[in-house]
Amino acid sequence: MSRSTNCIRCDLLEGLDRQDTKALIDEQLSLEVGNLVEPSVRDQRLEICQTCPFFQNGLCTKCGCYTRFRASLKNKSCPVGKWV
Repeated sequence: MSRSTNCIRCDLLEGLDRQDTKALIDEQLSLEVGNLVEPSVRDQRLEICQTCPFFQNGLCTKCGCYTRFRASLKNKSCPVGKWV
């Protein structure tokens, strides 16, 4: 049996297309009642993420989170301190 050279998360991501990923993030965010930042704050955070060397294909390679999910939550911060 051959082993993949990817981590488990990477193997899972390869099987998801952008629509699937967006739907999963949206579903998880719908459970975060009262824990969401304003859309303008989220968008500001995401702009910062897109210039970060740890940003790759919608993921933060530093913490492993989907950036859109993490940037939407009040109780989360950037793992390298780029946004508050």
